[in-house]
Amino acid sequence: MGGRSFKLPYALLSLFVLVHLRLVLGGVIPGVGDANNISCPEGERQALLEFKKGISDPVGWLSSWGSEDEKRNCCNWQGINCSNQTGHVIQLQLGFDSLEGMISPSLLELPYLTYLDLSYNDFNHSHIPEFIGSLSNLEHLDLSECNFSGPIPHQIGNLSRLQYLHLGDNNLTNSGNLEWFSHMSSIEDLDLSSINLSGANDWLEVVSSLPNLKTLDMSVCNLSLMSLSSFFQFNRSKSFTSLESLQLSDNEMNDIPKFIGDICTLRKLDLSGNNLNGQLIEHINDLFGCAKDSLEVLELAMNQLWGSMPDFAMFPSLKEIHLWSNKLNGTMPKTIGKLHNLEYLDVSLNYLQDVISEAHFSNLSKLLSLDLSGNSLTLDFDFNWVPPFQLDYLYLRSCKLGPRFPNWIRTQRNFITLDISNTQISDTVPAEWFVNLPPKLRSFDISSNQIHGQLPNVSTMSSSVQIFDLSANRLEGPLPLFSTNVSFLNLSKNRFSGPLSPLCKINDGQLDFLDLSDNLLSGRLPNCFMDWPNLLILNLANNNFSGEIPSSFGFLSNLQTLSLHNNTFSGDFPNSLKNCSNLRFMDLGNNRFSEKIPAWIAEDLPQLIVLILRSNKFSGSIPWDICKLKYLRILDFSLNDFSGMIPQCLNNLTAMAHKAYSSTNLFEGFFLLPIFSYIGDYVDSAVVALKGREYKFGKNLGLLKVINLSSNNLTGKLPTEITSLLELVVLNVSKNNLFGEIPQTIGQLKQLESFDMSWNQFSGEIPSSMSELQFLSYLDLSFNNLSGKIPSGTQLQGFNATCFIGNRALCGPPLTPKCPGEETPNQSLPTDNGSTEDDEDNRDEFKKRFYVGAGIGFAVGFWGICSSLILKRSWRHAYFLLLDNMKDWLYVTMVVNKARFWRMFQRQG
Repeated sequence: MGGRSFKLPYALLSLFVLVHLRLVLGGVIPGVGDANNISCPEGERQALLEFKKGISDPVGWLSSWGSEDEKRNCCNWQGINCSNQTGHVIQLQLGFDSLEGMISPSLLELPYLTYLDLSYNDFNHSHIPEFIGSLSNLEHLDLSECNFSGPIPHQIGNLSRLQYLHLGDNNLTNSGNLEWFSHMSSIEDLDLSSINLSGANDWLEVVSSLPNLKTLDMSVCNLSLMSLSSFFQFNRSKSFTSLESLQLSDNEMNDIPKFIGDICTLRKLDLSGNNLNGQLIEHINDLFGCAKDSLEVLELAMNQLWGSMPDFAMFPSLKEIHLWSNKLNGTMPKTIGKLHNLEYLDVSLNYLQDVISEAHFSNLSKLLSLDLSGNSLTLDFDFNWVPPFQLDYLYLRSCKLGPRFPNWIRTQRNFITLDISNTQISDTVPAEWFVNLPPKLRSFDISSNQIHGQLPNVSTMSSSVQIFDLSANRLEGPLPLFSTNVSFLNLSKNRFSGPLSPLCKINDGQLDFLDLSDNLLSGRLPNCFMDWPNLLILNLANNNFSGEIPSSFGFLSNLQTLSLHNNTFSGDFPNSLKNCSNLRFMDLGNNRFSEKIPAWIAEDLPQLIVLILRSNKFSGSIPWDICKLKYLRILDFSLNDFSGMIPQCLNNLTAMAHKAYSSTNLFEGFFLLPIFSYIGDYVDSAVVALKGREYKFGKNLGLLKVINLSSNNLTGKLPTEITSLLELVVLNVSKNNLFGEIPQTIGQLKQLESFDMSWNQFSGEIPSSMSELQFLSYLDLSFNNLSGKIPSGTQLQGFNATCFIGNRALCGPPLTPKCPGEETPNQSLPTDNGSTEDDEDNRDEFKKRFYVGAGIGFAVGFWGICSSLILKRSWRHAYFLLLDNMKDWLYVTMVVNKARFWRMFQRQG
């Protein structure tokens, strides 16, 4: 049921780590004296208070800033650091991810400021203030991810002492001429990522002339290979003389720039997310010259590179190799084992096919992270092999490890993340190892294997494990006890039995995800859901749960997906769901709920996209408040006891009426846990009646627009307003007591693929506009009181006659009866009854003689030929020839005689 991705954007990860460190360290920077022993000048204190006036601080980061006596010393304020000799403010660190507003020019009253960090705040598309260029002592300026827009002010070029400049991830544009950059000769770390530099022809000449530049990030700058190569073609003498890190990811390059091979100091190269194509081996062999000994990090992920992996032994200093999401389709060379400094290896999401042995990894003693997932690799290690490394991260999804549970994995005691899902393991649960998992383990995924047996009591293991995915195995027995702080728990598609109550021990309020679907669980639900207020996904489908929904469901105010499908829940529609105002997906189908649907469902659950109540015992009329659910795409009330009329206001379900972007996935959130582990998007799934059958839809569920009201006791007419839902894909109102005519505007539903209104009392003619429904692939109008001719057109005539049966007055193809007036007309009227009777006798006699003669001829010819074939070989050839001639003669004779006699009888008639 899940779609998973395991890549966390580096910027987001850096943000969380940065905030965490600042909270822990309290903003203290090594080398800066203890602010408690000094006092800042009054003028600088007032300048900071003036700065605060222009800032909105909803989180309260600046609560320590104030004019009160106890807050007089601004050197003690959050984010402020002063010189321990003079007391002057020298550092302003406000990268808090929550401040909003404008930057006050009062910062000019801080003349000794050397460090200014306003990153990760929101300055509401304002321009970078030009006065920042007057802070002449600045050495560190970080304005990244501040929601700035407009051009980069050239006044920044006045900051001749600046060593660190980060302007990336804003909405900035270049000013056409970047010559002012060349005045900043002290720059060592430059981040211009996400700035459109495609129109600045001199950018590369400028940055390459910075003598001290060590780190350059120009990711997402709309750079092409042509713009890179053109400079070096005419300026070969200029080159980066001290560059150590070059990031050009997410641009428009289709080849690796040749000039990179001339950067002898290069330690990190990031070209991921471009359009690089061709064989990786050729790129690597042709590219690197003097940087072979210095290169430590190579990132070429998310490109179109193919072929086998190259011999990376030519880069003895390599620490990180990132090649994930390419088209590599060869093997992994054993020479990878010569990279003694390798720490991170990620070749996931490729097409590699190889058998991996100990020789590949026997010398990688420093390896910390290994990701081989999404390939066709077989790990064939000796059962008693002990690796020389201790991994922090291991991803082997879709590789072959089984059938036995790999013993070498049990030797790893530093795991933070372990993913061995879909690796063909069919062993029993290794109980002893399971209860002694590594103490730092956070994420544990063994899903989609054939692991069987009972789980041990896992509550005794380290409480650090927050992510458990044990789904799609053959685990059995009662639910085990888990630690109290689990955040993600997926036990679906197993054979667990018994009650849900053991999970009530998870009571730290951190549970975000709980999927127990497709098990053998039973009994009433315990009333402990108040312990899970952050729950986003709750899936209990396809079990044997019974009884009423507990009142503690009312505490699930963040819940977005609720699936109770196919259990034996009973009682009224759960009133406790009234507080679940964020619900987008709700499937209560195939249970025993009864009574009426409450009117509050639209007011209190306004975000609903999917509402499935099929196969219950709901009664009463369909509340008109349903029409207020403007985001609704799937409405399934089939197989209940609803009565009354179909609401005429269904045209207010605007998500079905207007064409707009529809995500294939309904749940658009993701799971980013406090440990920085990205779990991925959750894929809602549901059973939808479509084209006369039931289908289970997963990732494409969000593309369906469905109204299913079949098998109820509804009366009245089919509202014409329903034909305003122009994006409707499925409409099913079969097996009710509806009457009246089919709306003439039914042809407006151009996207309709399945239309069922059988077993009702509809009357009148089929609207001609139905023949215009080009996508219609299933139609059932049977057993009504429809009349008249079926509209002509290839669309309706292409359906089987069974789609129209049970309508006595309906005629025309594909039905056999022809409509009145369409029979073959006679050319003259009969003169008397006697001649008519004679003609009928003649026709009958002709037919008898014709068919008797044809039968005798067939029998004689068939057996004559067969006998001849058996008796003599030479006869066989002669008789085959005779057969051909006889066939031709018989066919011509039959056609001619039949036509002649038929014309004769027509003239006589």
